Amino acid sequence: MAESLKDKVAAALIEAVGEDAQIQLDDVPVDKVAGLVLSGSFASQSPSERQDRIWQSLDRRLNSFERTRVVFIVTDTPDEYAALKKAAG
Repeated sequence: MAESLKDKVAAALIEAVGEDAQIQLDDVPVDKVAGLVLSGSFASQSPSERQDRIWQSLDRRLNSFERTRVVFIVTDTPDEYAALKKAAG
């Protein structure tokens, strides 16, 4: 059986940030993927550095059509995410 887009994206994200990252991927209609990656390794990086890091890995693992099906990937540290959730109530 062929590897699903979600599986390929998850593998690329683990490659980019490590096994200890928290990764949540969701199917987005129609046939697309969006997600969230929480990693302490992002703490020393700017938002653009974080995005560059994960998209370089996605580019290595996905073909051009698959890449267009990745809607967005949010990159936060666990602390940033907790603060955002708290602020949102």
